Amino acid sequence: MDKKELYEQAINEFKASLDETGELIPRMATLVAILKDKFSYYLWCGFYFVEDKDLVVGPYQGLKACPIIGYGGVCGAAAKKKGKIIVPDVHKFPGHIVCDARSKSEMVIPVFDKEKRLVAVFDIDSDKKDSFDNTDSKYVEQIVKLLF
Repeated sequence: MDKKELYEQAINEFKASLDETGELIPRMATLVAILKDKFSYYLWCGFYFVEDKDLVVGPYQGLKACPIIGYGGVCGAAAKKKGKIIVPDVHKFPGHIVCDARSKSEMVIPVFDKEKRLVAVFDIDSDKKDSFDNTDSKYVEQIVKLLF
């Protein structure tokens, strides 16, 4: 099965779970569990909530996360830009924050609420270089919109 089909399965599975709760944090937890299970190249995936001075970890799957990361690294750059960032090689990204030394590539998608306010970023790491492309970003952007 190709990644497009896997993302479509993930979207359908997530949509089927939406009636279980209208609360954001349980929905985020469900989403990361579905995606981490579906994609073998996802080393870590999770949310960082946008707060005044820092990005603060939310629901995630993978090894222990950096709990507070400020506005540096790939997540901070995506939050400041309010746009997606795909990094083929994190070791070439200025200011990359190392939470897991195995991480080699990363994709960060901003998460907006219904009023179009930035509330979080969705961070995905892989232990392989060049893991993420426009197919990944297209589908992840679609699925995070379903949170609200």
